[in-house]
Amino acid sequence: MAAEPDFNDLVHDAINDFFSQIFGVAQAGFTRFTTNFYNSFAQVSSTRWTKVIGSVVFYIIIRPYIERFFRWSSDRERKNREEKEKKQAEATGYSEGKKAKVSANSLRSGKPAAAESESGKVLGEVENTDDEVDDEEEGEAVRFARESGVPEWGKNVRRRQKKQPSHNLTEEQLLEMLDWSDEEGQSEKKE
Repeated sequence: MAAEPDFNDLVHDAINDFFSQIFGVAQAGFTRFTTNFYNSFAQVSSTRWTKVIGSVVFYIIIRPYIERFFRWSSDRERKNREEKEKKQAEATGYSEGKKAKVSANSLRSGKPAAAESESGKVLGEVENTDDEVDDEEEGEAVRFARESGVPEWGKNVRRRQKKQPSHNLTEEQLLEMLDWSDEEGQSEKKE
């Protein structure tokens, strides 16, 4: 009876064969590269040098034209993109230098933009800073908040809110503000 080879020996042989093949390929590549690199300089004929010099001169002569072509193509792309953006801006009515009719600050404050720009207030600046509150009533935190420019919270805010006029609008006033009429409401109900 013949002895069966051990599984571990088969795996060991396969791994050795695999790595020896990889090492052989790497060694052949390195040897070929070094020999060919050396021979490309050591055994050069006059025709080979002529071809190399001719290629370099041709590239030097043609390079400005290549650069000009790429500059022309990028300029053309840029002009097309600008024209497209301009047409799109004209269609939407948007332009970079143009300001919005209503600013975000005027929407927050509820005042028209013209009145806001005349007053010269900065975003986050409090309109009523509770100057009417006596210094004796103020605590240290409130004084510090006023001096630092941070809006006060708590009791002073409640007082200021009470002084603000309430907006108890009738349904007619709301519809008028929304530019809604009874005729429009009835026509939509019928449909």
